[in-house]
Amino acid sequence: MFEKTRDAIPAYLLSAKESRPKVSILSVSLFLILWESLPRWGVIDVMYVSQPSRIAAAAMELISKGKFLSDVQVSSIEFFSGFALALAVGIFLGLMIGVSKNLRYLLDPPIMALWSTPRLALLPILVVWVGIGIESKILVVFLGAVIPIIVNTVVGIREVDPSMVQAARSFCAKRRDIFINILVPGSLPAMMAGIRLGIGRGIMGMVVGEMYVSTKGIGHQIMFYGEGFHLDHLLVYISLVSIFGFAATTLVRQIESRLRSWRET
Repeated sequence: MFEKTRDAIPAYLLSAKESRPKVSILSVSLFLILWESLPRWGVIDVMYVSQPSRIAAAAMELISKGKFLSDVQVSSIEFFSGFALALAVGIFLGLMIGVSKNLRYLLDPPIMALWSTPRLALLPILVVWVGIGIESKILVVFLGAVIPIIVNTVVGIREVDPSMVQAARSFCAKRRDIFINILVPGSLPAMMAGIRLGIGRGIMGMVVGEMYVSTKGIGHQIMFYGEGFHLDHLLVYISLVSIFGFAATTLVRQIESRLRSWRET
């Protein structure tokens, strides 16, 4: 009886995994169809919600002008530079804090203070420090992304099964071997969750920074078209941010699945 149950579970999970993209595509398609149809039927006013067809036309218009790609390039440089720095610093500090109580006691107060401080409140200070150039937006992305990565990595280290560490010590394993072979692999699920959270906060920091302290980038265009109530053009940039965030988190989730398979093997 139990053997049959164990054999059935992987098949069920595989079926659910295969059906997920189909359900997602179906839900998005239904949403877009309703969004396009309701204004045509007069149920809602197109001036307040726009339509996918109008947004697509606005996107083609923006791309033809050439400035669209320039804004995307600026925002991409800001995000990837800040997020790469957040990954390097966040993972390193998270692992170090996770294995050292003294370091955790030392850095926990400033990290929690930064965690609870709105990034917009720090923006004037960053502008004073580095100016209104690309550096200030990179720092905003960094500050938004690094804290979730640090916190979740520390949690992952602390949630590693202590019995595995004790078993390794009983076989005279060195601290370096315990760290590399037990603590780091054991912290990967929480670490990847922190990276996913960091992506969202980093994108938010990039957009907010460009909205208030920039003359280029996606955030600047969102502010510009929002103030002029050009809804179609505004939704082009908002949709772009949403699609990028979804693609980035999906990529991280795929990497996490591969790492999980590697751990199990």
